[in-house]
Amino acid sequence: MTDPDIDGGRLWSDLMTLGAIGGTAAGGCFRPALSETDAAARALFRLWAEEAGMIVTTDAIGNIFARRTGSEDLPPVMIGSHLDTQMPGGRFDGVLGVVAGLVVVRALNAAGITTRHPIEVVNWTNEEGARFQPGVMGSAVFAGLLPLEEALSRTDRDGTRLSDELARNGIAGPVPAAPRPVHRYLELHIEQGPLLEAEATDIGLVTHSTFMCSGFVDIHGANAHAQIEAMGQRRNALLAAARLILAIEEVGAAVDPAGRVSATVIENWPNNRVNIPHLTKLTYMAVHDTAEGLADINARIRAAADAIAEATRTRIDIAPSHLRQATVFPADLRKRAADVAGGRGLTVREMMTLTAHDALSLAHLCPSALIFVPCRDGISHAEGEWCEPHWAANGARLLLGLALDQADRITEVNI
Repeated sequence: MTDPDIDGGRLWSDLMTLGAIGGTAAGGCFRPALSETDAAARALFRLWAEEAGMIVTTDAIGNIFARRTGSEDLPPVMIGSHLDTQMPGGRFDGVLGVVAGLVVVRALNAAGITTRHPIEVVNWTNEEGARFQPGVMGSAVFAGLLPLEEALSRTDRDGTRLSDELARNGIAGPVPAAPRPVHRYLELHIEQGPLLEAEATDIGLVTHSTFMCSGFVDIHGANAHAQIEAMGQRRNALLAAARLILAIEEVGAAVDPAGRVSATVIENWPNNRVNIPHLTKLTYMAVHDTAEGLADINARIRAAADAIAEATRTRIDIAPSHLRQATVFPADLRKRAADVAGGRGLTVREMMTLTAHDALSLAHLCPSALIFVPCRDGISHAEGEWCEPHWAANGARLLLGLALDQADRITEVNI
């Protein structure tokens, strides 16, 4: 038996190969959840896993589990992330964590190592939430945080049901989408921020997440002829939306850096050039370090909306939703990750995450670790997203060491 190491060349080759599925001219990816390109990426993941001798199963929400058996019938160490992208997105967000999991398994195979705990590499369904809301859906269903039937009933903007897309692309499987024992969950991801690159630090170990939510805004005005209605009589929902968008941005500037908020979606009816809009819908995304801070953001937006509604003679309804409480990751697992990283000559810092990840769901089931590597200029959710090959390889090497360490541990028994 030899000391295992990852194949950095294969890691990079796999990332670029998956990047070509739904690849865009600007170097990014357009691979929305449950689309044909997502189905193609899933098929390739299954092929690679089976080539590595893994047993592949799929559950009712489409989560794919590739299992490397252990020497004992114990709960698995899961390594995972997602293959779906934003519309468009980049080549690394989520994909790095899935591909690195396969690279870990190949390294253990090459070294002839059998772990006590099985290792499962997981592709979670609809992490991005770009097409179907909410995001981190597959992991939330698996962790028991989101009922399966509720997830299956969600529709995209075209009215297509998630359950229908699962069936159309043959993505859903026979395994129940329900919680089961998991020993540890490990997730490798690009930072989606500029700190690691700016500091020339190899690894970020996530301590906790922020409080976050979305706000769904309906602005009700009155339809009228844009060439006829007197200016003083107009109840223009789009005008109110424009003012509210600016007000939301001002709230974000006022609470930065502890909190951030921007309007991100706008829909307008009748969206006809000769009609004054009677209904405009907005969505905003807000995060804050504290629950009180997040509540304050929503309160400020509500106050601004009330003033704008009065000034424009419209009605503005706001429904904050998809609230996520802060998740704290266990210090002992972070400490072990830091020790493993140090043994491989990697520099480490602790940091928080501003964004949601599947690890936030799995943290409800088992001790979980979220590991960051740098991304160029902190850019993510964009075609310009980039992770240097050695950054990716460093993360995979830590993932290998930590997975091997955790997969050989004795399962704790809670009495």
